[in-house]
Amino acid sequence: MQELSCTWVPGTIDVVRLRLGTRNIELTSTRLGRIFGSKALNDLYLKGRVVLRANSQQIDLLV
Repeated sequence: MQELSCTWVPGTIDVVRLRLGTRNIELTSTRLGRIFGSKALNDLYLKGRVVLRANSQQIDLLV
């Protein structure tokens, strides 16, 4: 399992930036919800930032 730090991309309404180690990945909130479930989006909307634990299958879906 690896930890991903997720925040909103400034100036957008639905783009999320994920930090995986030294890499930054940007994707839509819809895609993030499909990969990690609605709990990830709920925390992101409420707090503006969330740390997720991702398995290798989820990481493969991000790239």
